[in-house]
Parts: sequence; structure tokens; C-alpha cells
Amino acid sequence: MIRKRLLTALLLGSLLTVGAPAASAEDTTTYVTTGPLFNRPKGTAAEQGAILSHLGRLVNGARSGSEIRISLYMFGSGWLADQLAAAHRRNVNVQVLVDDDTVSNPWMAGAGALVRDKLTTAFAAVPPAGATYGTSWFRVCAPDQPCLAKGTGGVNHNKMFLFSRTTGSGSPDKGKPVDNVVVQSSGNLTTWDRESAWNDAMTVAGNEALYAGYTRYFDLMTASQARPDGSGRVDNLAIDVEAAPAKGYFFPRNSTNPDAKTDVVENILSMIETPVTGPDGQPVAVCHGNTPGHGTADGRTVIRIANGHISRPAVAEKLWRLADAGCFVDIVYGKLADYEAQGVHRETAYWLTRTTAKGKITLHRLANDELKNPADPQASGTFSHTKYLLIEGSYKGVKDQKLIFTGSHTYTGMALTSNDEALLKYESAPVHDAYVLNFREQRAAADAEARYGGAE
Repeated sequence: MIRKRLLTALLLGSLLTVGAPAASAEDTTTYVTTGPLFNRPKGTAAEQGAILSHLGRLVNGARSGSEIRISLYMFGSGWLADQLAAAHRRNVNVQVLVDDDTVSNPWMAGAGALVRDKLTTAFAAVPPAGATYGTSWFRVCAPDQPCLAKGTGGVNHNKMFLFSRTTGSGSPDKGKPVDNVVVQSSGNLTTWDRESAWNDAMTVAGNEALYAGYTRYFDLMTASQARPDGSGRVDNLAIDVEAAPAKGYFFPRNSTNPDAKTDVVENILSMIETPVTGPDGQPVAVCHGNTPGHGTADGRTVIRIANGHISRPAVAEKLWRLADAGCFVDIVYGKLADYEAQGVHRETAYWLTRTTAKGKITLHRLANDELKNPADPQASGTFSHTKYLLIEGSYKGVKDQKLIFTGSHTYTGMALTSNDEALLKYESAPVHDAYVLNFREQRAAADAEARYGGAE
């Protein structure tokens, strides 16, 4: 079953400015900025709902005539549905595309069907005289298949929210409007995602190229969903969008070239192997050569992963080879394909648990969402539902880099070849360091929960 720590402004400074000073009559405050947010699943209600509240402020700040586009696996928040309906009545064009599991999966307990009914009713309403409503719709992918990816068994696994113009303040009349806002999240809009699972949401504001790339992808999904015969579905969607300091990758990936490596994550990790030039002008060993203090204390590259599900052997083998070459690899995970798994996926655990020249890859399992601690109900378990990769060190032959890759993309075969998915790269030291804080918190949660019966 597809299953959030609010970092404070004191930790991240202006990077995470989602709250802001009180508005004046001429408020020109920028309420929406580029940066990440994280929930804390066992924190206060505000900490649990940090991402949902952020989305609500963006929706309620959408200007008349603007567009909101949402593609989501599971949409069960009646509260956000109400905000979208209100935006529609302010003449905002709202487009929502969800997987069929939203309305049909028993795990949703009818919440998705209620969202569907609420929004379809609101979008079909006739405006009163003198008023103009948005041109809005709510659509569902065909049963048991994604909207765009070809094949069987996949889902629309996206968690993306696009705003053409919003103040981000919770009111369209409060604050400075910002155009081309992309929010790439790891979480669905369910109670479980807030209260039991760790999730992140990376907001990129004002990046026209990135917004255009995400919009193009959304429009492809929409056009495909509108063709019941399946003629719009695709095997291979190699339409990466370069939008420095960001890059978007979209799925599925199934190359017909037998020599091509279609595993995007494996290819990303391969960029760490590009030689770095040392002080003497000569290339240095892979995973080495960074300025001391960048990466490990002795200048080795650090790779951190917090991902709910890892089962692709190509990714696992590449991580092992990088660790064997000297990279420090640290992983928080929910599930790995184990030795009993079918086919080649059983190799994932083999590679990630195999000893390297530097010892073993550090693994911290965080899959305790069903765990209850009778002695302390507040210490009940959590689940890592983020899907991010952090690189601190050498990348593409340049040392001292700090990058994050995040999104809906788990490291599974289905996510690569059969799902509708998006992966976002962002190059920024403050953003990377914010993610490192979240990673350390998840890792600490894994270790603490293991002490009262959690997964090890």
C-alpha cells in the first residue's frame, strides 16, 4: 500500500518563508519562495499538516484567471477540495487528474469518492448573474492503469501541484503574486501521509522553464486520459526539462535501444564517477577530491537516500560500487526487495548489504507505521515515504557540489517503466542542507523506533 517534520524558519532562514508578517494595505511581501517543507508525522497538528497547509495557502492565494493543475495518486482531503472549489468560484481554472485508486481503493475508505463528488458538483455549478467561475474539471485515470504510461499494473503515482499565479499567502489580495510555481511532493493527500509517514514538498517559484516542462507533462497525461482506446499512452517519455538550477525528469522510461541505460537514477549516480581534477592537475579517484569538509571530513562524496521502497538491482549495484570506491552511502528505507523476491529484484538486498572496501553501506529501516508502543502512545511508529537522493561532493566532474533529487519516484521497477511519475533535481546548498536535517531526523526516528520493537 502506498502510504511529515516541519523545519522551522529559524533553521532555514528566509528559504522556507511560508509564514510572513502581517499584511498592510499595500502589502508587497513575497509569501511564496523556493525551498522545501517537511512534515513531522508524530508532531503537533501543525507539524503534521505543514505541507497541506502550504498547499492551502497557495490555492487560496491563486489570482482570478490563473490556473491550478494537480496530478495525484490519492486525493482524500475534503478540506483542500473545499479550497479548490472556492478558487473555482473566484474564476480560477482548476484541473485535477487522479489515479483510479483515489475513488476505488478500499484503503481510501470513500474519502476520494467524496472529494470527486464535491469537486465535480462545484465545477458543474452555474454561476449567479454577474459572476464568472473558472473553467475547471476533475478527471480520473482508467481503472487499473496510469493516465499516460503504457502497460498494465502501473498507476498515476504523481504528487505535483502547479500554480500559474498565486500570492501563496492564503488570500489573492494579500502579498505579491508569484508566477510559475511548481510544488513537487512525495506525499498523497491522506490522513496516513500526514500522521504516520515522513514526506517532503519542494517548491520552485518563478522558474518559467521548469513550470512549462511540468505543464507539458500534465497536458500529455490529460490528453491521454481523454482517449479511452489507450492510443495516447506511451512506453518511453524522455522529455527531461533543463531549467537551471532545476531539472525535471518524467516517466515512464523504456528505451528500445538495447545498449541504452534507461534507469534515470542509475544514470544520475553514474555522474558521481566523472573524474575530478586534483591540485596537481591530475584526475583523482572516484568519490574523492572534494575540499576537506565538503562531504566527509577527508573530502569523500556523501550519498544520502530516504526512500520508502528500493527494489531496482541496477540502483543497488551502482550504490555498492560507489561505496566500494570510497563514497559514504547512508540510506533510510521502508522496504527493500529481499532475498526471497522474485527474479532479479532479489539482488537489491544482496548489493546493499554486501561488504565494501570501506565496510558496509549504512541502512536504517523506517517502516513502523503499524507499530504501537503501549508505554507511550506518542511513540508509535512512522514510515519513510520520501523519495529523495542527496549528493554532497563530486558530480559531473565538479567537486564540492550539493544537490537534491526528489519527487514521487520510488526506486522500483514499476516507477521506472509503468507509472506516471516525476523526479525533480535542484542544485542549492541551503536546500540540500535542509534535506540533510530531515534525513538525520528520519534516521534518528528509525533508530529510536527500533528500540521499542520497530523494524531493524
